[in-house]
Amino acid sequence: MFCSDVHGDEQDKRAVNSLLAFCEAYKPHVRVFGGDLWDFRPLRRKACDEEKRESMVHDFTMGVDFLKRYQPQFLLRGNHDERLWDLSKEDRGIISDYAIRAVSDVEKIVQNLHCRMLPYHKRDGVLKLGSLKMIHGFLAGVTAARRTALAYGSVLMGHGHAVDHAIIEGLEPRMGRMAGCLCKLDMDYNRAQIGSLRHAHGFIYGCWNEKTGDYFCQQSQRIGNLWTHDLITL
Repeated sequence: MFCSDVHGDEQDKRAVNSLLAFCEAYKPHVRVFGGDLWDFRPLRRKACDEEKRESMVHDFTMGVDFLKRYQPQFLLRGNHDERLWDLSKEDRGIISDYAIRAVSDVEKIVQNLHCRMLPYHKRDGVLKLGSLKMIHGFLAGVTAARRTALAYGSVLMGHGHAVDHAIIEGLEPRMGRMAGCLCKLDMDYNRAQIGSLRHAHGFIYGCWNEKTGDYFCQQSQRIGNLWTHDLITL
């Protein structure tokens, strides 16, 4: 299982519940969360004064609650998540002290879940399962899946909030898949961004061969009130 972009208190509860229900039926041996577990709006460098005054308690709690329900073996930090780690390394007084405490709390939770956590980094944040790689993502837009596959080979990603798939021509097959998201499709920051009309709820499931490294991936996407995996069973 690969899913991404819950964004804490901005999560879409119906999408999250559908993912968890599917996990109950599919019973995956490996669960990966692809990043942006939290939104952390007040930590944006360009956050307005109103955003900076927001409490992050609900955002943090909702992200942790999802993590405990999903029970991933691997957690890739996203660019929103990394704001907390970046702040913990800065010298901003009591705000940095808060970030250090929160980072410690997260690391304890992840350890208790027996989960491996990777940073948001173009090299160190790459999870490899056989010949398939998984990252949070560093590109968005209509060419993101193709450009990422050109850089990383066969790869699953989040970050762009869209469902997308690109095949790279060549003797060795390569593909890039963007999984969609589990957060609200319309948020304050993207209300005037036409590109966000591409955003869709989705996740990826499949299988891989530990001996050969071969893999098979299938996209599930919400269309109306149904998901594509539901349509297949109907």
